[in-house]
Amino acid sequence: GLGDVYKRQVIMFGVALSIKIDDFKLLIKKPKILFVGIFSQFFLLPILTFVAILIIKPHPSFALGMMMIAACPGGNVSNFFSKMAKGNAALSVSLTAFATVICLVMTPFNLQFYGGLYEPTNAILKTVELDPFELFKLVLLILGIPLILGMLVNHFYEKTAKKIERVLKPFSMIVFLALIIIAFYDNICLLYTSDAADDLLC
Repeated sequence: GLGDVYKRQVIMFGVALSIKIDDFKLLIKKPKILFVGIFSQFFLLPILTFVAILIIKPHPSFALGMMMIAACPGGNVSNFFSKMAKGNAALSVSLTAFATVICLVMTPFNLQFYGGLYEPTNAILKTVELDPFELFKLVLLILGIPLILGMLVNHFYEKTAKKIERVLKPFSMIVFLALIIIAFYDNICLLYTSDAADDLLC
């Protein structure tokens, strides 16, 4: 919902507060890093996920969910974790930005390709639809706008950015944990049999 979008924007804004334009020069100097990141995300991960599905043979809906997660680009949560781990947040954001552009082609391709290879997901796959414009709009809202605003604040008001960052860091962790709990609660029915789900008023 709209509330979840705002929460993710807050997390991304907090990440961007410590990023400078100079940080992105690493990708120009070392394009191999970018290649490894994109290759791992759109080629290696889908293949490994497909192999895992063949081995564990999950329910078709779960199998399709696994394929969909493997086919989608890394979100802003990965940027948040990179920041929390004191990693290269600028590199993480750069990979997310590049992956977001590439995913307009690779996400539907990987989902269609691997979903078509696995017979149980074939029928379900026909009902899945991806709107490139809606995807771009969502990514712009969650990643693009807070990223630009955060970097601008850091560039023009560095001291203020550091103060805001100190406040947002623990707040972002709370928001992130809340998103996990809400997502789990909203989908708890999928983890139970139909009888148990009825008892839980799903």
